[in-house]
Amino acid sequence: MQNICNPNLNNLQYEEFLWRKGIELIAGVDEVGRGALAGPMVVGAVILKADDLRKHTNEPSRTNIRDRLFCKQNNDIYSQIKDSKLLSPKKREVLSAFILQNCLCYSVFQVSAQEIDTYGISACTQKAFFGAIKALKIAPEHILTDAFPIKAFPSAIQTNIIAGDRASLTISAASIVAKIFRDNLMYDLGKQMNYINYGFAQHKGYGTKLHMERIKQYGVS
Repeated sequence: MQNICNPNLNNLQYEEFLWRKGIELIAGVDEVGRGALAGPMVVGAVILKADDLRKHTNEPSRTNIRDRLFCKQNNDIYSQIKDSKLLSPKKREVLSAFILQNCLCYSVFQVSAQEIDTYGISACTQKAFFGAIKALKIAPEHILTDAFPIKAFPSAIQTNIIAGDRASLTISAASIVAKIFRDNLMYDLGKQMNYINYGFAQHKGYGTKLHMERIKQYGVS
């Protein structure tokens, strides 16, 4: 297997292990909004192009200048992909656009706050992870999750990584896609007349001081 041309891409250890086993279609899956007080839980799933991550070697003699430049430009961007919580809103937007444009496929699946209240967070998390995987246009050969086992899929085809959104670039990509999708949704929700006083654009439904103050002032949203 070829080396990754950017040595800073050290959060591909799980992907590289699977590549060595001949597994190319690797889906990263992650959720956002699970601990929010308002709004849906959103799960993102992404399959990145393995060839884009390992396209060229480090050896100048084995690739031309144009290929080396392409490799550097793209992997400079890939090297910025990390846990969405560690990124600024502007950086998340830039990276999300790059991921959506360059991935093999992606999906988002949301579960409403009403469903969570009715069926419980555990059942709804299972539903959302399963739904995000099934919504992918290409079925993955292996699934990487942020510690969360998906009961509907065999354990042999998934790896549940503690702090996976920091340890796996593919999971990080999924977390960014899910975060941007949910943030945009909450921004639009906050413009609706029923919710205009709650400041969703600022806190995205999480239990911040501002949100708690608005709940106290206007009631539960």
